[in-house]
Amino acid sequence: MKEIPFMEKPQVLLDAALSRGRKLASNYPSQKTFFYTVKGKEITKIDVSGDFLENTLFRSVQAYPNFDELEPFYRDLYECIIDINESRINLSKLASVARLIKKLRRESIVRLKELKYIPGAERKSVEITRSYVGRVSSLIKSLSKSIEFYNNSARKLRELPSIRTNEECVILAGFPNVGKSTLLSKITESKPKIANYPFTTTGLNVGIFHKKYIPVQIIDTPGLLDRPLMDRNKIELKAIAALQHLKGIICFIVDPTDDMKKQKGLFSEMKKLFTTHKFIIVSTKSDLASSELIEEAKKVFDGYEFLIEGTGLNALKEKLLDKEFKIE
Repeated sequence: MKEIPFMEKPQVLLDAALSRGRKLASNYPSQKTFFYTVKGKEITKIDVSGDFLENTLFRSVQAYPNFDELEPFYRDLYECIIDINESRINLSKLASVARLIKKLRRESIVRLKELKYIPGAERKSVEITRSYVGRVSSLIKSLSKSIEFYNNSARKLRELPSIRTNEECVILAGFPNVGKSTLLSKITESKPKIANYPFTTTGLNVGIFHKKYIPVQIIDTPGLLDRPLMDRNKIELKAIAALQHLKGIICFIVDPTDDMKKQKGLFSEMKKLFTTHKFIIVSTKSDLASSELIEEAKKVFDGYEFLIEGTGLNALKEKLLDKEFKIE
């Protein structure tokens, strides 16, 4: 996705446009008469400032993602973090104001070009510019809330990682604080932020490892809780969007020191939702869990491939690198 530019606040945007107009107008060459010099300067002020404002607004609107053309993965992901309907409304306001400024610019320049010399015509030229500036100022200032919404949405979208949805990947899933980010950092060069409290991952972290020189994405999803889909918060829905639309296997991360019944409940729900994905169970925190707890976890997930972080980390890498092991 191309980077979305941030927009300046209305007054800063307006000051920048008018300053550009005055600067170029000051370099406008002198004409045969004072009247035509003044008129030329006023035309330049309007033309340059209007062009700057139109281009800034249109460029921002065009840089924003077209929601109707998004891949299902990104559409679901965007809907988790921004209000798409509200985004459309605010983008429409920005585009509408850009079109109005374009119209005002054209009409004001036409009025100036049609202005003939009579006593006081120089003052009339300046009045046309003042009228234009007043109307443009009102239009730009009316965008205060739309620009604020735009910038907040752009910041959230720019923070999202770039995920190649048509390539194979390994998805790390499980309860909050079970060690997904730690595992990601061990099997890839990624260095995610890690903290010891629930919901440490509030977005999608992406790392890469190479399989026969081909990069494979490792995606660390936000922690999920064992509850119905309709009750999940927006952070959890990001993980659901990733799991539903991305091709690959799911490494379900288990913490043997935590409630195994709840973790198995989440796993069972995911199996029902994601019937086309392969699953591998990876047990973390082997340095904290007793052998009895690890054996209990194995029994809970009996029938599934069960790997233990630490002693089984190399086995996990080898499994992911095995040419016979098809991720897709």
